[in-house]
Amino acid sequence: MHMLKIELEDEMILPVFMDDLEIYHEQKSANEKEQLADTKEILNEAELFFAKHQADAASGFHLSFLPVEMDELHFFEMILVNDTNDDVRFEIKLSLQNELYMHLRNRLQRRYIYRLGDLALDELNENPTIEINIEHASHPLFQLVKQIKLKPKTFFKDLSSTPILNQTAYNYHFGILQNASEKINAPLEINNTLTKQVERKIKENFNKQLPEKHHHFYIEDTIDLHIENLIDSHKGMTNAEIITIQLRHFRKALDEAIVHKLPKFTVVHGIGKGKLKAEIWIILKQYGAVRSFANEYHPRFGFGATEIYFR
Repeated sequence: MHMLKIELEDEMILPVFMDDLEIYHEQKSANEKEQLADTKEILNEAELFFAKHQADAASGFHLSFLPVEMDELHFFEMILVNDTNDDVRFEIKLSLQNELYMHLRNRLQRRYIYRLGDLALDELNENPTIEINIEHASHPLFQLVKQIKLKPKTFFKDLSSTPILNQTAYNYHFGILQNASEKINAPLEINNTLTKQVERKIKENFNKQLPEKHHHFYIEDTIDLHIENLIDSHKGMTNAEIITIQLRHFRKALDEAIVHKLPKFTVVHGIGKGKLKAEIWIILKQYGAVRSFANEYHPRFGFGATEIYFR
């Protein structure tokens, strides 16, 4: 049996048999193969996880209109669906006849929904336009900006199952977040089409008059729910229809006040038989952001208003 002399780092000389070196070499090779196999398995798992994440995120964001029938009234519950793996912030504006009707800003968790409010069936004839801006909660450069105009002819075409909600609704699919920095750095090409668009916008803004309808959304801390302030005409409407419209506007205004973190908010409901005030108080008890509310004498509205205080 052959022997070798191996000099160690401290100049110590160690005699070793050749057979022992061959066994050590074989064990080392086997260990390297096992480590390589483990590394490949880990890499494969990472690739599968990434592929699954991409597949899950493919559904993206949806704006769903859920049909609702109540007391012979037909309307749609508007729902923003986040069917991705990203927590986001969103801002959404709804305009009717080019006048701001709803404006909301809030956060939306991954794989979750946000109930925006209601849209009446007859409001589809008021040229509703929706502008939506969604951005990643941690990376603002990842955004999604969309504008849609709801037209009765095309609105009812896409009746499908809404992701996460798993209910049948009329759906608008927006896609997923995109890297906005690529658009920022892209050169702007001035062509005839763009020039005409700019000229038209300048002309529209020059001739645009101040809005009058739905003016309560421009009041900072007060909403007057008298029906003549909410719609052009309520002739022929039942009391139930009028209250439904008043409560819908109240919910939207209350959400606005909460989003903008107002310390106090006043709702003018009048005195009457007290039905509207009772319905408003039922709604207020359901809001965790409401600290307290009271119907005390107000120098401007008498006993026809409720003051709401937030947490």
